[in-house]
Amino acid sequence: MIIKKSYAIQMSYDFTNNEKLFAEKAILRFNYCSRLMDRFSKYLNIINTPFKDSPDMTTEQILEKRVLIRKFRNQSLSKFKNFQDAAFKSIHVMKNFSSDTQIIKLMKSFISSISELQFKIKKFNSLFDDLEDKEFSKNLVSNIEDIKKDCEDINKLIEERIKNHIETNILSKNWTNEIGNELQIKIEKQTPLIMELSNQRQKELNSIINDRSTLENIK
Repeated sequence: MIIKKSYAIQMSYDFTNNEKLFAEKAILRFNYCSRLMDRFSKYLNIINTPFKDSPDMTTEQILEKRVLIRKFRNQSLSKFKNFQDAAFKSIHVMKNFSSDTQIIKLMKSFISSISELQFKIKKFNSLFDDLEDKEFSKNLVSNIEDIKKDCEDINKLIEERIKNHIETNILSKNWTNEIGNELQIKIEKQTPLIMELSNQRQKELNSIINDRSTLENIK
C-alpha cells in the first residue's frame, strides 16, 4: 500500500519535456509581467510625487495643468492595459498544467489580485472626471498609494509563489543550478524535492523488504 502511494506521488510530478518547455515559456511570460508592472507602478510616481509633496495645491493650479494631468491618466491606463494583456497570456500558458491543483490555486489568486487592482484602477480613472473636486489631490494620492501596494503584492505573488512553484516542481530547479553554473558543473539529472523524498523512501522500503527476505532465508 505504501509503495503504491509513493509511486502515485512520483507520477503526479513527472512532467514531460513538452510540459517543461511550456514551463520555461511561462517563466518568460511572468518575468515580462513583472517588468510591465514595475513600469506601471513607477510611472504613477510622476504625478503622485508632486501632489503628495504639495497637498495644498489649489484647484486653479490643477486646472492649469489639466491637459498634462489627463494625458498622464491616459498613459497610466495604457500601461496597465499592457500588463493585463501580458498577464492574460501568462495565464493562458498555465492552462497546460490544469491537472496541477497547486497551479490552479495560484492562478485563482493571481486572477483575483488583478481583479482587485482593476477595481482601484477604475476608481483612479474616475477621479480625473472632476478636477475641481476639493478632495481631488488627497483622493488621488490615496488611490495611487493603494494601487502601488497592490502592484507590489502581485509582483511578490509572481516571484515568490508562482515562479517558485514552476521552477521547483516542474523544472526541478534549486540552488544547485546557480552554483553549478558558476562552477561550470552540469548536474545530469534533478528531480523535484517531493519526488526525491519519495524515491528515497522507496529505496528504504525495498531495503527493509530485502532484509526481511534475507532473515527468512537464514531461518
